[in-house]
Amino acid sequence: MKIVSIIPINKAFFKDNLTYFTSQDVKLGAIVSIPIRNKEIDGLVIEVKEAKNLKSQIRKGDFGLKKISRIKSQTYFLPEFISATSETADFFASPAGQTFKSLIPKIILENLEGLKIPPAKISGEQKIENMSPPDKMVIQESEEERLSFYKSLIRESFARKQSVFLCAPTTLDIKNIANFITKGIEQYSVVIHNLLPKKELLAIWKKAIVNDHPLLIIASPMFLSLPRKDISTIIIDHENSSSYKNLNRPFIDYRYFAEKLAEHKKIKIIFGDISLRSETIYRAGKGELIPASAIKYRVYSETKQIIVPLIQTDGTILDKHNSLSETLLAQIENSQDQNERMFIFSGRRGLAPLTICSDCGTALSCDVCHSPLFLHQNLAKKDSDRIFSCHKCSQIVEVEDNCAHCGGWRLAVVGYGLEKIIEELDEKLPGLTYFRLDSDTVKTPKQAEEIMAKFIASPGSVLLGTEMAINYLREKIENIAIANIDSFFALPDFRISEKLFNLLLRLRSLSTKRFTVQTHNPEEKVFHYVTTGNLLDFYRDEIEERQTLGYPPFKILIKISREGKKTEVTKEIADLEKQLEEYEPLVFPNLKDEAGKNYSLNILLRLDPVKWPELKLLAILKNLPPSFLIKVDPESIL
Repeated sequence: MKIVSIIPINKAFFKDNLTYFTSQDVKLGAIVSIPIRNKEIDGLVIEVKEAKNLKSQIRKGDFGLKKISRIKSQTYFLPEFISATSETADFFASPAGQTFKSLIPKIILENLEGLKIPPAKISGEQKIENMSPPDKMVIQESEEERLSFYKSLIRESFARKQSVFLCAPTTLDIKNIANFITKGIEQYSVVIHNLLPKKELLAIWKKAIVNDHPLLIIASPMFLSLPRKDISTIIIDHENSSSYKNLNRPFIDYRYFAEKLAEHKKIKIIFGDISLRSETIYRAGKGELIPASAIKYRVYSETKQIIVPLIQTDGTILDKHNSLSETLLAQIENSQDQNERMFIFSGRRGLAPLTICSDCGTALSCDVCHSPLFLHQNLAKKDSDRIFSCHKCSQIVEVEDNCAHCGGWRLAVVGYGLEKIIEELDEKLPGLTYFRLDSDTVKTPKQAEEIMAKFIASPGSVLLGTEMAINYLREKIENIAIANIDSFFALPDFRISEKLFNLLLRLRSLSTKRFTVQTHNPEEKVFHYVTTGNLLDFYRDEIEERQTLGYPPFKILIKISREGKKTEVTKEIADLEKQLEEYEPLVFPNLKDEAGKNYSLNILLRLDPVKWPELKLLAILKNLPPSFLIKVDPESIL
């Protein structure tokens, strides 16, 4: 008889592992079916021991061991994958079972019995040799230069009979990369993501397992679980994308997991982007990461760079009622006359990003999640031509004449969004041909592709869109303008400057003639660094500020949140604060709280990166009930 430690593969189950027995021959990495609470769930075998060696411990146990129901798949996932998953779970203080399940596509877990690995693949014949210590590399180049570098690397890997895994954060990124990089090697390329039909996804997975020829695998991070032993390189492209962070439990960062997987497999990993994260550049400066080519700290462009101030030197707003400056309107007309295309970017959807009561200063917010409400056109136009919409939980609220807080009627809109820009274009340039691409009007990728194709085929036209539109803009156009981005600087996120820098740099790289930014903050350093292509000074400022304020990479931040009834939340946070006293916890509320209902408090810890994960603190965090949210290296503190 064998005693087996098993990680439950269930997001609703918070224990790291359970113990069962079996008389069957079960191996490390097997997927088994186990009974829990009168249900059968899947579990991953992480340890197998002979019962005869554990008789005394079994006798002393105050509970009876249950029997494994059945073995679904023997040694399916590679041991390096299991080790990297466990290490990732500890770093992000997440249950191992939840972490494992987040790293395997659900459809694969449900069909493991039909996706058997050939014996030759299990035996290790294709294991990569002589790759210790593994290289950890970075490349900071434009999209074209990065993809060209990847193509050369793939050819070299194929010549050595080795496969390459190219990881991208979103399905659209995967498709865009595949369109460029698979030309000439289509039969040896595997493009896989969760939006594929079930049968097609399973067929591609099976092909990736059984194909003896080296492969280029282009996929999202969870397909790193693919049990193929000849992968010699993992590429993490668009490394600066926040889409690599899991927004739901477990709150892991797939970039961290990919690096740990490369370490355990002793293979190369490459991080690439047009502008890498500040943490990544800092690590490269310390020698932890090796430049694949000399890191470029200045990006030159022949595009004309224009900053349009919307504010005078005395602080007076030039035209508070308009979203388009005279300069930008003239550029649109010139673009139309010259049969050039123009993309106008707005950082916000809707008519206005904020509505404030002029009497008490209260901003209108959502009753459900307390996020700011955005003023929109009512596209249905049933009762009113204006509505309020919450961009976080999609709540729709009819426009009110009075402030819910003080009853005042002087409600004023602050800023402007995409719909306000469209209103002005209709009024001031009525003959203009324009297209709109944002999540309010486009619901499927196919619709977005069709809009983008029409725009590209229409010289003299204008495309208006949010960040969503950038992902579909795959070829360069003549003119790009930033109409509204100032509101981003008010977001409570210490990474916001870096995110905006990366976004603006991407947009600048897509223009061939003119790149324009209109802003109420012309002295903001980010705009200067982008228009001059000065990455070096941007990183210096960013790193210096983070070191002063105690942000990553100089500290590990851990945010613990609890939401519920005020009395319960206050008591539980106070108890936890005492447990964490030696770590100097900082307790603070959310920006928007209401007494009684949906009250929330947070605890922030700042730790020495060298000391995390610390076993004592990790044990405290992992033993917290599910009502607590734990985020290690959170995207936002507030």
